[in-house]
Amino acid sequence: MPTQDTSVADRLIELRRRRGLTQEGLADQAGISVGVIRKIEQGGTARIENYHRIGRVLGVRTVWFQTAESPAPRLDDQRDAVLADIRSAINPPAGLRGRILPDDDVPPNLGLLERAVGAVAAHYQADRYDDVARMSPALVRSAHVHVNALEGLDREKAVRLRADALQLTGRYCIQIREHDLGIIALRDSLSDALSVGDQALAAAAIGQQGWALLRQARFDEVEALCVATADELEPSKLTKADKTTVAAWGYILMRAAAAAARNNRPHEAREYQSFARSAAEVIGTEIDSAGHMRFGPATVGMNGMQNELIGDRPDVALQLAEDIRTRTTQATPNTQQRYALDRASAHLKLREVDKATEIMMGLKQQAPSWLRNQATARYLAEDLLDQAKRMPSSEHREIAAFLGLTA
Repeated sequence: MPTQDTSVADRLIELRRRRGLTQEGLADQAGISVGVIRKIEQGGTARIENYHRIGRVLGVRTVWFQTAESPAPRLDDQRDAVLADIRSAINPPAGLRGRILPDDDVPPNLGLLERAVGAVAAHYQADRYDDVARMSPALVRSAHVHVNALEGLDREKAVRLRADALQLTGRYCIQIREHDLGIIALRDSLSDALSVGDQALAAAAIGQQGWALLRQARFDEVEALCVATADELEPSKLTKADKTTVAAWGYILMRAAAAAARNNRPHEAREYQSFARSAAEVIGTEIDSAGHMRFGPATVGMNGMQNELIGDRPDVALQLAEDIRTRTTQATPNTQQRYALDRASAHLKLREVDKATEIMMGLKQQAPSWLRNQATARYLAEDLLDQAKRMPSSEHREIAAFLGLTA
């Protein structure tokens, strides 16, 4: 058996041989290029979706391919300078008496703070990320000041608003792929939500933490976290429970399903997805829940479609997409955009290049800031260039240039 410090390359070679497969045979069964197998076995890396396909053929979880190794040095530190203000607000220095938080002589104003939280949420949902980056550090600092200055019920409201502000800032950090910074904000948001007994807001923070961990391919951890949380949140009777509670429970199970699907655990993914669908059916329509989230049949349907796509069933994914087509506008803009990107992926897997191109061009026009921050979009653009007949079209070159690729 391979030892713990054996490289992914060595482990893949040994497991492939134990299964009686050549590089070509493994590539054929996984539906990928033999060059991908060779690259991994020579010490290179591949997309997470390719690890998923290889793992399905070999009968192992996707996380089997994760190994601890020193990351390559990052030569461009420009992002650090840009994010300095957000880092300072989310993760201030700590001394012997705890974190050193800001102080302000301006009297607290809960109404003003609440409106500011709403404004940042609106900017986030509209993909105005520059505005979120500009406003969120001051918002978090103001929330700290309010919590420190107030007492009683006013302080409790300030804590809720701080949890909300931290959660929005954490979501922005995840969106721009600053996952660890986002997790710090979400942990503090969770702590605030729990301190005032707001389970729905706490569940939203946990779900967003799960999103960050999914992006880091920490699938086992996400599934365990979400299942444990769902067990705590599960209503005794769905039909009689408060809708906010039902939405929180369903949302967490939806995240568990996403983790299991990505980790080659389709049976568990369908089970969690079934519970999430039951919660959505009880609610009946999309509802706004804590943390500026939305949950209901459309959101759950889109998650199920994505899980089928991850399981390499693009035809099933597109059928599910058609089934929920009339409800998609009820979901948040971010969810709708992710759904569109998933449809483009499904069409491309079925070699329907024109349809995938049309969707990508639409996203470029409608949600440019969001699209630029999606790794999936870059992978799709690369595949569009590969699948384009003869010379890439002007649209393919336009998409590639927009996403920083060389056509």
